[in-house]
Amino acid sequence: MPAEAWIWDLDGTLLDSYGVIVSSLHQTLEELGVSMDEADIRRRAAEGSVSDVINIAAAQTGRTFQKIKGRYSEISGGRYLEIAAMPHAREALERTAALGAVHFVYTHRGSTTAPVLKNLGLDRFFQEVVTSLSGFPRKPAPDALLYLMNRHHLENSRVYYVGDRTLDVDCARNAGVHSVLYSPSGTGTADYVIRDLLEVRDIAAG
Repeated sequence: MPAEAWIWDLDGTLLDSYGVIVSSLHQTLEELGVSMDEADIRRRAAEGSVSDVINIAAAQTGRTFQKIKGRYSEISGGRYLEIAAMPHAREALERTAALGAVHFVYTHRGSTTAPVLKNLGLDRFFQEVVTSLSGFPRKPAPDALLYLMNRHHLENSRVYYVGDRTLDVDCARNAGVHSVLYSPSGTGTADYVIRDLLEVRDIAAG
C-alpha cells in the first residue's frame, strides 16, 4: 500500500510568520505612501494572499506589481530568522513520520522557503518542497498538488493537504485529496478541522 502523504502549506500553518509578513508589507506600503493599517493588511493577507495587498498598492500608485513585490521581498527576506515554527509543528511531523507518513510542502512562499525551513531544522522532514518559484498556477489551482502526486506516485485517498485558509481547502478539493484546515479557533469547513497541529497524528492513526 502506498505511504500516507501529508502536503503542508507553510505560512500560518507550519510557520508562525504572519507577524513578519504583515510588518514587512506595512513598511513597503508606507514607503509608497499607501495608507493601510496592519489589521487590514493581516486580514487581506490571511483571507487572500500577499499578492492581494500588493495589487492594491500597485493600483493606487501606478507602480508595477513586480517592482512592489521585489521591494517587499527585500524587506521580508532580510527578516527570515525572526520566523518561528507554529506550536507543535515539529512534533506533528515527527509523530506522523513515525507512523510511516511521508511529507511534502506546497507554499506560495518563494526564495526564503529553504533558508526558513533550514533555520528551524524542519527541512529534513520533506521529500520535496514546491514554492512559488516552481512555476505552477497559484492556489486554488490544483496543479502543484497533482504534480507531487504524479511524481511520487501518491494515491489520492491517502493524501492530506494541510493549510490555514479557505484557499488551501479549495486547492485540496480541486486536487481530489483530503483537506485539513488548521484553525486554532475551530472555525471553518474542511474534511478535517484541527485546532492543534498534533491532531494530525489522530487523523493518521485513525
